[in-house]
Amino acid sequence: MDGSTVEQSSAGQARPLRVMSFNVRGARFDDGVNCWPNRAALNVRVIRRHAPDLIGFQEAHQGNLDVYQQQLAGYHWLSGPAYNNDPAHYQYPAIAWNPGRLNLIESGGFWLSETPEQHSGSWDTACIRSATWAQFEDIVTGFHFIHLNTHLDHISELARVEGARLIVARLQTIAAAGLPVLVTGDFNCVPGSPAHRLFTAEGYTDTFAAAGHTQPAFSYHGFLGRAWQPKPHESDRIDWILTRDGRQHWRVLACDLIEDAEPPLYPSDHWPVLCQVSLP
Repeated sequence: MDGSTVEQSSAGQARPLRVMSFNVRGARFDDGVNCWPNRAALNVRVIRRHAPDLIGFQEAHQGNLDVYQQQLAGYHWLSGPAYNNDPAHYQYPAIAWNPGRLNLIESGGFWLSETPEQHSGSWDTACIRSATWAQFEDIVTGFHFIHLNTHLDHISELARVEGARLIVARLQTIAAAGLPVLVTGDFNCVPGSPAHRLFTAEGYTDTFAAAGHTQPAFSYHGFLGRAWQPKPHESDRIDWILTRDGRQHWRVLACDLIEDAEPPLYPSDHWPVLCQVSLP
């Protein structure tokens, strides 16, 4: 990616916006052969190869961010509100963007709790969780939109549902002018789950389904790739990219899981999700 240029179509219009959601598996975990120092270079290569304009990272420890800020220097960054319970193991719902394609207008963040302005948890959550949001302007079209990135709880369904409800309510305010919205995240639940239904009932579109995929496709694989044998409640995507149009008429052109790997090394224990959206 070259942050100094913006690709355009032959008609002079901006190419589709490439958006990635990526749970990168924190750098502080002991993952044997797939510990972060062993797979960091592969992880970076995958991001470079697919050249997203906008990325929502989940589970990023400072060690992950240090590598990215060195080796993906063409991006600009928001780390977002630190989450998790132990300061020694804080993670960040970071957002990265190509400044040759997007201008940052404003940004913010909050924790998924009943006291969202404080580092806090609610609803029987196993870990304190948070969300980062940003308003961007597309440089070619002048199109404005909101991107929110988050990571819901892996244990408590109540925390996932109430966290999703809080996100929807906050976005009603953040995008009050009718701006379109993109939501990236590791939601720790599958399509059709209560949290997923809450988003779709509020007008959000699951881009993977909108792109025409009809079969389950697990995005978590535990560093086993296609050899992963999911349990019934894990047998579909827990990593999603959602859109809400806001009457601006943008379209989902494609959305896929990126299954790049060099076994036994994997870029993460999740496959990244890559979506392409056309801008009006």
